[in-house]
Amino acid sequence: MKKKALALCVAASVSQLAQAGHDSDQNMVIEINQGLPSLETTVSKSTSGVQASPVSDGGELLRSVSGVSAVRMGGRALDPVIRGQKETQLNILLDGGYIHGGCPNRMDPPTAYTSVDSYDRVTVIKGNRTVIYGGGGSGGTVLFERDWPMIDEKGYNADISGSYRGNGEQWELGADIKAGNDDGYIRFIAHEGESENYDDGAGNEVDSKYDSQSNAILAGIRLGENTMLQASFEKANEEDVLFPGAQMNSPYADAENSRLKLEHQFTQGALRSLKVEAYKSDVIHLMDNSMMSSPSTSDTEGMRIVLDANAADIDWTFGADMQNNDRTAIAYMNMNGMAAFSQWPGVSIDQTGIFVEGEKALTRDDVLKAGMRYDRVEASASRAGETFGMATPASQYTAVNGTTETDSDENNVGGFASWTHRLNEQYTIETTFSRSVRTADATERYVAKTGATPWIGNPQLAPEKHHQLEAVLASDQGDLNWTLTGWYNRVDDYILRFKSGGTEQYKNVDATLYGLEAGLSYKLTETLQFGSSLAWLEGENTSDDTNLSRISPLELNTSLDYQKQQWKAGIEWKLVAQQNDVCLSSDACGGQDVRKTPGYGLVNLHGEYAASNGFVVAMGVDNLFDKDYTLHESRDYVLDSAPIQVAEPGQNIWIKLSAHF
Repeated sequence: MKKKALALCVAASVSQLAQAGHDSDQNMVIEINQGLPSLETTVSKSTSGVQASPVSDGGELLRSVSGVSAVRMGGRALDPVIRGQKETQLNILLDGGYIHGGCPNRMDPPTAYTSVDSYDRVTVIKGNRTVIYGGGGSGGTVLFERDWPMIDEKGYNADISGSYRGNGEQWELGADIKAGNDDGYIRFIAHEGESENYDDGAGNEVDSKYDSQSNAILAGIRLGENTMLQASFEKANEEDVLFPGAQMNSPYADAENSRLKLEHQFTQGALRSLKVEAYKSDVIHLMDNSMMSSPSTSDTEGMRIVLDANAADIDWTFGADMQNNDRTAIAYMNMNGMAAFSQWPGVSIDQTGIFVEGEKALTRDDVLKAGMRYDRVEASASRAGETFGMATPASQYTAVNGTTETDSDENNVGGFASWTHRLNEQYTIETTFSRSVRTADATERYVAKTGATPWIGNPQLAPEKHHQLEAVLASDQGDLNWTLTGWYNRVDDYILRFKSGGTEQYKNVDATLYGLEAGLSYKLTETLQFGSSLAWLEGENTSDDTNLSRISPLELNTSLDYQKQQWKAGIEWKLVAQQNDVCLSSDACGGQDVRKTPGYGLVNLHGEYAASNGFVVAMGVDNLFDKDYTLHESRDYVLDSAPIQVAEPGQNIWIKLSAHF
């Protein structure tokens, strides 16, 4: 009986090796790509190696990876942060396609539409180490992927799972059923989750209710010995989601995703393979409060063509991609139904790119890899001249930024080059230099919220230019493995959100981000393993000589894990330092930080028993000592008059059950 494998591939930083010290029923494979094919290390770990306890979506899973944090605004829909970069500084793809949320305030980031158990592999690429997944991606790329399924000889298999967390009475149910053979398959995926409000470590109730459902159907057929065609349709529904980190809640957010994939393997000539992927994602969203409601839509369609080849002893990947996103959001007064303002006045952003990557083994110990891409970006707001409430969005852009032009176009060039060198059998070094260009998103360009808390975009923002240098030293000594990573990112035209004169707005500044990451894994005995990881970063607005907002504090994770036959258990100790390097919203710099955030320490416990019949039970306690704490990056808790972020859950006892048949 073959168990379903969920893989987390950390391809950009080998410092993830020590992050996973646990094992579980669903094997999570952390692939640490060091550049040299002979030195690629694959360490089999469990789902619990990244996150032992149940998760509500992809954002909650990702924040458990070293160097990755999240912004919390409610009970779910955590917004990932990688190395101090977030939102559209990250490229996040779901099964090969982009989905852009329907909320201007990011109540539904892309990861909100992921039920983690429905994906076969999750890849986290820190920084810019590839150019094939679209422009930008300066902070990193996250790929939630589904594979052609492996089906038992009987012609079908199924995975059923359920979990319950006591704090908030949060439960999740999932089913993944596959039928077929090597010539074709059909796959059904269903997921449902629900939560009441949870209590923080001080015993205060935090508004965090939600209802979540998703269903998907996937099918594939072999058109020949070397050609595969796959198609899928997925529908996700979020209902009655509470957001104490916003001034509104979300009665619903619905997404429909369609995917079509064609893959062909060549048997002769320089070409190795052809991949064609097309996708369409449509989101409708509503947020409201007692005074107004704001329906919105976000429709995305795109395509990617990728060719792999080998010529002149170089492995090549080249191709083209396109992405079109159309968004509209209008806020209406509940009393009279009149339009008050438009956050997205008919916004359209079209991107077309071409790219090429090459990798060459110079010697047995040296590999060079490089890539380059060009992107054409066109942005417009077709309804910027319409009057919403008392003014047009265009007049607001002029009043705040002095610009009269709403349309813009860009020609952006980015790329990377890396060198991997094996010093000896135990040590490897890798250096990477990259340039990535991140265009301003729909909100940064065109938001036009008026009223008591105005928030105005800037249509003429220049794209961010990130120039990054990263160095990695890795050691593989059998039972003892460790890595050390240092990186520096100089950003020209960093897009800064700030408050001035009571108005939230945007401007370009110069900035730097830099940090260190370290990881260690040590096999103490045949049954006991020790792991530890550390992440530290700084972010500075060099134009204004201030700190950047929402920069993650120093974090140290330590774990001790036991495994013998069918039994597994582990303990995790997380230490997070206080964050005093801030740019507060209440200060002259007008930043996004809520406060100077105190540090905290957490202890998590988990255990598991896997029966021979495919049934697995896991139990644990998160936040064992009921600590009262907040993530520094999280949103302001608007229901509290004091400046404080939305709190994390207090002690949380959980159980997970799963079965494979």
